[in-house]
Amino acid sequence: MAIKYEFVNRKDELKYIEDEFSKGDFRFISVIGRRRLGKTRFLGRFLKRKKGCCYILVPELNDQDARTEIARSFHENFGISFLGLPSWDEMFEKLFLHSLKERVIVVFDEFQRFSRIDNSVFSYLQKHIDKSASSSKLFLVVSGSSIGMMHQIFEYASPLYGRRTGQMPFEPFGFAALADWFPEMPADMRVYIYAIYGGTPKYLEELESVTLQDNIRKLLSRTSVLYSEPEVLLKTELRESNTYFNMLKNIASGMSRSSEIAESSGIKNTSIDYYLSILINDLDLVRKEVPVCDAESSRKASYRMNDNYFRFWFRFVYSHLSELEMGNYERVLQRIESELDTFTGPVFEDISKQFLLEMNKHGSLPFTFEKIGNQWGKFKGEPGKNTYEIDLVAINTGTKQILFCECKWQKQKVGAEVIAELMDKARHVKWYNGERKEHFAVISRSGFTPKAKSLAKDNGVLLFDLGDIGRIMG
Repeated sequence: MAIKYEFVNRKDELKYIEDEFSKGDFRFISVIGRRRLGKTRFLGRFLKRKKGCCYILVPELNDQDARTEIARSFHENFGISFLGLPSWDEMFEKLFLHSLKERVIVVFDEFQRFSRIDNSVFSYLQKHIDKSASSSKLFLVVSGSSIGMMHQIFEYASPLYGRRTGQMPFEPFGFAALADWFPEMPADMRVYIYAIYGGTPKYLEELESVTLQDNIRKLLSRTSVLYSEPEVLLKTELRESNTYFNMLKNIASGMSRSSEIAESSGIKNTSIDYYLSILINDLDLVRKEVPVCDAESSRKASYRMNDNYFRFWFRFVYSHLSELEMGNYERVLQRIESELDTFTGPVFEDISKQFLLEMNKHGSLPFTFEKIGNQWGKFKGEPGKNTYEIDLVAINTGTKQILFCECKWQKQKVGAEVIAELMDKARHVKWYNGERKEHFAVISRSGFTPKAKSLAKDNGVLLFDLGDIGRIMG
């Protein structure tokens, strides 16, 4: 069913790296992104039919054996010779001397492993960049999956700080890319697939059946390569994996405030920020959000899963491991099916955000917004009934224009009451009150009732459905 092992999408990333390569002078580019996103395949596509190139997966060896392997690669690909076992200093010196004569490409994959092999590698590389970059034709690409370690290599205190000429954050695919993967699949099915598998190529490659139920059933089987994928990756990356497992299970279940995540995970409130920082900055599995109309320093932060498959796994697989290990797949499958639309709702909200960003890019909205996100808060009223939440709000501080948007993943058509409630909630948002120009939109899976269409027409409310998303995003 899926387009297995074929290179799909990544047009923007390929254009960027090809443009950089075509400049002909020294270039030093980092490609950073979590595992399974297809970085190695992307680099292989870039290197295809290129002359004078050397791809090196940094080995998990001791210093001496690593130098032996990399010196052998330099000799086999560039004809660079060494007497005996060279030092890192000598290897980089000869590489840069060779690059003075001709264009050469060197790719170090899993570059962060040098931190464990010999941290002085970065200092020697810095030395020869500073010495020879102005006349070198070396095109150096370093890639890594340990996001936190890769960022540390290039931070202010590192020898390589300021030496890169470019950087490429390697992100999961957005929803639009699934149209390339599954061109014949109905839009609502692609939403479900995106809600479960996200935009990670390795996970999407595992789809085989045309039915959603069969694909979920396969995920629940211990024979599936994805059955233990999150567990393996987390235990590879983290020492205190049990703590993080508890946190991710609780966030996937819907807990969003740091205090409730800490309490339910058995972590002190004074320590929770450290653990959240690892999940956000080092693993990219969680994201922090504040109300879009608030300052970034707002204390009203919430935390959400940033990877759809990890969210699915912790919600439905990890929470039912005992049953699955006993082979009770059908019982767990029934629970998933009963909760799937509720589970998909927040993902449809994310897809709607991507849709509005695409519309914004093409100037297809009443104004061009600068910022978009969730909005929530409190207003004066009876405790317990004095809070509001709006799915998406987009703002432009220069023009003082604001768009309020609700996203509804439901099988029945959206009624007029949803529009009326949205307009009512908008008055609680404290942002240029009395000065702003308001716009409203509703994005629905299944369309709108005649009364909703009439109310929208009378009030200039924008209405979009899954068909509109499909036309804009494939």
